[in-house]
Amino acid sequence: MNHQHNSQQPQDQQVMWLAFSPRDALHFRDGRSFEAGESARTLHPRPSTIAGAVGTALGREAGTVRGPLPASRRKGGKDWRTYFPLPADIVPVEKNPDRWTRLRPTPSSATTDLHEPGMLWLSAPRAGAPATDRWWSARKLQDYLNGTVVLGEKAGVEHSPFVVEHRTGIARDDRAVLDTHLYSSEFLRLPESSGREWAVLAQCVLTTGQRTAPAEAVRWGGEGRMADVEVVSSPIEWPRPPDTFPDGRVLVYLATPGIWRTRTPEGRWRTVWRPPLPANAVLRAAVIPGAEPVASASPQPDGTVREVWQRWAVPAGSVYLIEFGGDAPEAAAAEWAARVHGTALGAESTEPGSASHRLATAGFGLILTGRWND
Repeated sequence: MNHQHNSQQPQDQQVMWLAFSPRDALHFRDGRSFEAGESARTLHPRPSTIAGAVGTALGREAGTVRGPLPASRRKGGKDWRTYFPLPADIVPVEKNPDRWTRLRPTPSSATTDLHEPGMLWLSAPRAGAPATDRWWSARKLQDYLNGTVVLGEKAGVEHSPFVVEHRTGIARDDRAVLDTHLYSSEFLRLPESSGREWAVLAQCVLTTGQRTAPAEAVRWGGEGRMADVEVVSSPIEWPRPPDTFPDGRVLVYLATPGIWRTRTPEGRWRTVWRPPLPANAVLRAAVIPGAEPVASASPQPDGTVREVWQRWAVPAGSVYLIEFGGDAPEAAAAEWAARVHGTALGAESTEPGSASHRLATAGFGLILTGRWND
């Protein structure tokens, strides 16, 4: 078993990683209803789905779950290689999708309906349209966070680890096919090969008295599908952050979808795109591909469902550029970045038991920190 104590956790908390290996194709929907002539999408596993699987495997909810992360290893080996969504400021070069460039902050007179004083425009010469569903290895992401990543044709960008399968089905009435009830659906499957095996990993912070020997298999992936559960025995570390942050500038990379809520002056809760930041930091720029729907439900043993909800989320891979002020901005940036790196942003400032706290401890809003410059 892999016991870890990272700098963000009290020393009496036990941390372990679990690997979930699906036995069949996966089916995760966005929760929106659809009728004839409409469509809905199959999505990658969300934090709420992996948190539910972790709770089932351990017999009760874990204190905190961080993930999910697709990972691969050599068959028969122990060392997992994790993958992360490509940062949104890494885009292909126009008319040359095999080359990659990075969007940089640029002063501009352009404004938007979300414009705020001090915000910077992000651009790059010959930048093309953002790529969808591309990934980086943990090592490549670490170079990115430290500002040493090599782009061009050696960017190391990889296609999605999830393979899409299209399946066609019918609706029946007794033994007859209902007229016009033909549908097509997408399923996800991890790659299969003779040399490597794939799984979806999650880091788990255990609560007091929680068992450390999980169930061998759990239901996961929809419609009674099963996934084998394995305790990761080799150490897994998050990509390391830089040691220094010149001029107090911190890059915040979103490894899982973020859902941040704030109260309006009327007292209503509202989901927002801006992350919670310390008082001595300002947001200078952001790269967000677009909002995505996230739904969740908690099934009960009696067949009923509780806590059904749907919200808009900031997608994984989004990037925020923030800047610290004050008398010692570099020291403040380094202290904050070291404290929140590899955790859900906002978890420490939300009230335990609140909806925002449950979202954070389920794995939404997991961030990694790096440096940025002009």
